[in-house]
Amino acid sequence: MRASTISIATVTAAALAGAIAVGTTIAGPAADSGRPVAGSSSAGPARELTDVERSRVEQAEQRLIRQCMAEAGFRYWVLTPLSPEELRAFAHPFVLNDVSWAREHGYGGLIQQKFFTLKKRDPNLAYRNRLSRAERTRYLTALSGGPDTPVRSVRLPAGGSIRSAVGGCEDAARKKLYGDPGTYFHANKIATNLTALYVPKLVRDKRFTTALGVWSHCMRRATGRAYADPEAVQADLPKRTEGLSGAKKQAAEVELAVAESTCARQSALARTLEKLDREYGAPVRERYSKEISTSARMQWAALVAANRSSSSSN
Repeated sequence: MRASTISIATVTAAALAGAIAVGTTIAGPAADSGRPVAGSSSAGPARELTDVERSRVEQAEQRLIRQCMAEAGFRYWVLTPLSPEELRAFAHPFVLNDVSWAREHGYGGLIQQKFFTLKKRDPNLAYRNRLSRAERTRYLTALSGGPDTPVRSVRLPAGGSIRSAVGGCEDAARKKLYGDPGTYFHANKIATNLTALYVPKLVRDKRFTTALGVWSHCMRRATGRAYADPEAVQADLPKRTEGLSGAKKQAAEVELAVAESTCARQSALARTLEKLDREYGAPVRERYSKEISTSARMQWAALVAANRSSSSSN
């Protein structure tokens, strides 16, 4: 019994850490408002960018890459960004908490399917594949740098590291938006990888385990199946929809998503998570307030540059 409890706690901690990372809401799709950050500089807002604002920066980055690639003699397409509603299908919260959204979209399966279908038809990929081997090598070098391109690396607070090539049009575009992409890369990767430092404590908190137990009991009543946590629901979803297609598959997904979000509210699991995230995360975010504020300030500078770029192109 003890080993089983540790196993569930470990899985839950990993899922929760991933859900909270990168500013993702822990409670499911919600209003598109940025999350406050600690120690933000007066040069920018005391919050992270919203999904819509991040999308605007990404679009500006893609336009800059297109311009740079054209100068290198290659074509490059800027794809249509996801709408705010579509973005919510990729939020990956720990527990879904929006009953209305779940009733309309389930877990966003149809939206995700449409996105990945379009991704396979990416004109940039088709264009690159039509190039000769020599031209393809030149294309990739122009885009992200050749094999001798330097690499940035940042060691994460909880261990491990993240690396990124420093070259080509991609890095040049980031330089125009963020000013110093190296500083931004370091600050942002630290700021968005802090949850692993405190989530193991959070999932052992009695307030969390109690709310999770109530949620699990609610899910058993609603679905007839035993789910230890929302991660177990996601693992079971493919089995519940196996062999189904079209409307029946979507209906099964919606039914499960509505049950999860309804139970999240009835059990107060989402509210409990929000409260505990603030409580356990506060001292960690304070410890890394410099990186958090630097990341937020540079994101804001990139948004200003993106808005300026968009206005000048109209």
